[in-house]
Amino acid sequence: MKVLLVEDDPAMARMCAKLIHRRGHLAVIARSGEDALRIVSGSDDIDVVVSDVQMPEIDGIQLLARLQTIKNTLPVILMTGYGHLVSSAQVFSLGAAGYIMKPFEPDVFVACVERATRSEHKSAAS
Repeated sequence: MKVLLVEDDPAMARMCAKLIHRRGHLAVIARSGEDALRIVSGSDDIDVVVSDVQMPEIDGIQLLARLQTIKNTLPVILMTGYGHLVSSAQVFSLGAAGYIMKPFEPDVFVACVERATRSEHKSAAS
């Protein structure tokens, strides 16, 4: 599985990538929503996107909407440390495959990512 991590905090991006690698998956890091859009547009092998909500320029909600127009079957998980800014109900109503609150337990993070790539979830998200 290839995971695109969209996170502007380098320490958080490294930590998430390490969790993904420990489970035998590949992680690619994008530091912004624009970088993520370039990566997804130029690649057919991204299995899931995990994006921070709070980012400059293109935030996670905007990225989710734009990714749905590019590849609507690509699962997108949003994560945030600012739960008061966006609710899980809002995130799922916008079509997200998952929602992770920071700080999170490592096993919960990886389980959410792996669950989002299951075929039954992909077909339900389309």
